[in-house]
Amino acid sequence: MSSLKRGTLSLLVVGLLLALPNANAQVNGPQAVAGEYIIKFRTSKTIGVGGNLRAMGKLGASVSVKTVFGLSNMMHVKISSVAAKNALAENPDVEFLEPNYILSVNPSEVSALGSAPQPTDDYVQSGADTKVRVSDSWAIQKPYNQGSKVVVAVIDTGLDTTHELFSQSGGVWSNTAEINGAAGVDDDGNGFVDDKYGWNFNGGNANVYDDNDHGTHVAGIILGVGQDVVAYPVRESKVRIMPLKFLDADGSGSTSNAVSAIYYAVRNGAKVINNSWGGSSYSQALHEAYTYAYNNGVVIASAAGNSNSNNDSVAMYPANLDTPNNIVVAASDNNDARASFSNYGQTSVSVAAPGVRILSSVPGTGCLAPGCYQLMSGTSMATPFVAGLAALILREAPQLSAYQVKSLIVSSVDALSQWSTKAASGGRVNVYSAITNAIAAASTAPWSPSYSPDYKASRGLASDGGAAAAPAGCGLVKALVNDEGAGGGGAGQAVDLFLLFSFMVMPLVIAMALRAAQVQTALGSDRRAHQRYAIAKQAVLEFAGQAMNIMTDDISAGGLAFSTNVSGLAKGQILDVNFGGSDKVKAEVVWHSEQKGYGLRFLDAPEGFQKQFDSWTDGKKPLR
Repeated sequence: MSSLKRGTLSLLVVGLLLALPNANAQVNGPQAVAGEYIIKFRTSKTIGVGGNLRAMGKLGASVSVKTVFGLSNMMHVKISSVAAKNALAENPDVEFLEPNYILSVNPSEVSALGSAPQPTDDYVQSGADTKVRVSDSWAIQKPYNQGSKVVVAVIDTGLDTTHELFSQSGGVWSNTAEINGAAGVDDDGNGFVDDKYGWNFNGGNANVYDDNDHGTHVAGIILGVGQDVVAYPVRESKVRIMPLKFLDADGSGSTSNAVSAIYYAVRNGAKVINNSWGGSSYSQALHEAYTYAYNNGVVIASAAGNSNSNNDSVAMYPANLDTPNNIVVAASDNNDARASFSNYGQTSVSVAAPGVRILSSVPGTGCLAPGCYQLMSGTSMATPFVAGLAALILREAPQLSAYQVKSLIVSSVDALSQWSTKAASGGRVNVYSAITNAIAAASTAPWSPSYSPDYKASRGLASDGGAAAAPAGCGLVKALVNDEGAGGGGAGQAVDLFLLFSFMVMPLVIAMALRAAQVQTALGSDRRAHQRYAIAKQAVLEFAGQAMNIMTDDISAGGLAFSTNVSGLAKGQILDVNFGGSDKVKAEVVWHSEQKGYGLRFLDAPEGFQKQFDSWTDGKKPLR
């Protein structure tokens, strides 16, 4: 194959071809950096970070601050004393304290392809004959001298910026203030010195070189959605890569560094973030970073994972974070089937994209122009395909919100039966369709639903993850339990147990009361019969023998609103709505006067949908 001949053959003979390094490693349960935590103070006390530092100073040398996450009220700290950790967990000014979990490009064992790849079974994402229609879309995209270069942050193992694909295409983001500034000075005042081409959060310096191959491969795939990445001479890129290294040479990194990288990306102009990594532990700090990105209009593409498991039942993070900007990507093969290693999920995974035998750039010397390339497989390779597509959509319609970009990608897939229960969209991305729809949306007004995070962690430690020899659990619960040992007991212990029982039951009582109050409010309202919730859910509209994908803007027990452009709809039309379950909802098309768009009024909501709706809205605040 001609594209293979441009690299050295030795780089393509990779034995057991794996998507990720250290494929035999197995992570058993939550793991965290020993003695390190992420802490968030309550907003009513905080944003004077100095005040927080002074409060922590009372704990003496047991607590040291490693990183302050700017305006987020969060800090990365090292705690060497069990007493100090418990004091922070019980401090009423602390919103949460969690371990600094370890993340990886290899969160669990990856299925090997079994043999070295052959030229006949190579799958090139940019090929003219591929069903995703990448090269077909180039003819309808804006010319090179028109569209702006959208910045895509690759939060990964780094980037070989000297690789000809990036150095000759102008495909690397640059910080003009630092390039034109003085050495050793934070010229742009962003808190990072000499960050000319990104930052290394793992090493705490400006050296973003990729010592693993993973990040450079991911970055090449992103560029490859917009151009032939193995053609020579190298053509000017349509997007720019912001390399943010937080994973080390073994593909491992910490949550604190991932969070720092996300904040850096948003504050320094990235409009798309690619996260081809994950772990099994939920982190509220990471959830807050994703929410921060959403509130600032940044799209995030997250890898579904390579465990061949259902994310609906066994969560993978950050893939399972429900922010409306999070596009979760599974891997498809050249037959549009799910790759054997790929995770899936009817509600938790958004779309499928090519992820098997993907040819892309890797660091190295001695290769023929335009540099070294390898074949790799994994959801790590499928995810940047979607990140690159998101960047090209914003190039055509830069005003679109992150939510609208996700909606457009989801609604432009090729619906496939093999994906109907494996991804919320029910299909694999189609670049030509997505770009066509982006061009049509060039004058669409930006809009985003409000989002209220449903944090899963308590205010104290959910788990130490084996990180420190200290008791886990919320400090408040610990304080209610008599800790006098085997000799304790009597009336004091009985009172403590009663208080503990009351403490555990009280949230349920309050939740039931609030739920009842919401129902009563809805019944007594003159304006609406049902409470609306700003919830983004994928759904399929079935009418006139066709199926169309949409994403909800808001939803209630009585209907929903959506802004996806669906042709063929008419007021009063009756259709079926499928939210990914077996129970379809019969609905009537109505005009949404407030948002100047169509909505649906449910005519028949079966029990299965009611249960789905209750699970979506449990604990969430309705729109006012």
